[in-house]
Amino acid sequence: MSKESFPNDRTLFAGFRLGLLIGATVTFFRGPRYYLPEKLGGATDSLRDTIESVTPSDPIEESIAEGKEAARRRRSELGLDER
Repeated sequence: MSKESFPNDRTLFAGFRLGLLIGATVTFFRGPRYYLPEKLGGATDSLRDTIESVTPSDPIEESIAEGKEAARRRRSELGLDER
């Protein structure tokens, strides 16, 4: 037997890679298509609202808003409002 018979390891491995590439391409184009926003309908809006409510807000911005509100109350208590 010759050491260089036709189906050697390199040829088999190249064929395997080529088949894998062709199979992935066919699967990509012929596989099922999922249109997630259409299937979920309005659930995406409620999901977005839930995520925004869970996401922590900016503590610095909250502190500034609280400080402004406290300053407004204090000015009105002291009668410094010129409105």
